[in-house]
Amino acid sequence: MDAAAILFAKYDYAEVNMRMIARNAGVTSPAIYNHYQSKDDLFSKTVLHMMADTHALLSEILDRKGSWKESLGQMLTALGEGHKSSAGTHILSSTTQIKIAREPEKFQAIREARNDIGAIFRSLIEDAIAEGDLPRETDPLITGDLLMAFSFNAIGTVTIHWDPKKYMSQILEAFELLTK
Repeated sequence: MDAAAILFAKYDYAEVNMRMIARNAGVTSPAIYNHYQSKDDLFSKTVLHMMADTHALLSEILDRKGSWKESLGQMLTALGEGHKSSAGTHILSSTTQIKIAREPEKFQAIREARNDIGAIFRSLIEDAIAEGDLPRETDPLITGDLLMAFSFNAIGTVTIHWDPKKYMSQILEAFELLTK
């Protein structure tokens, strides 16, 4: 799956084919088809694997003791580290968003995984409301989704223009200033 993730992140989705993935993984095309029905199936399973890892990481952070602001800071740091170590993650995230928007039925499992991650951010917003940092009338669903989108997409977009290996600390500091 890592070979597929690299290619999906490096190239436009339409440019990636199963032969490229097999070559990059060091296996034959038939070997890929023994495990995946299609490129869409491989893409979905690759993204779902990455999302499961992200969900586990963010859940672990949320379970720690501390304020919602501390949890958010730790989540941003963890997401930043992920961007630093996995070049192209922002492109894969963008491709995933496009696939969900264009073919929601085909990529329903990814939408559900996205909603599971969204629940973590909604929980942060509920904590912020309970702590009095946000007004009681704040809608946790919409606000949590905005915070999640801002967290993933903003960091990802900035890392297109600023090398995450060099500038991730500054990117995260700026993000934290904006979200205070």
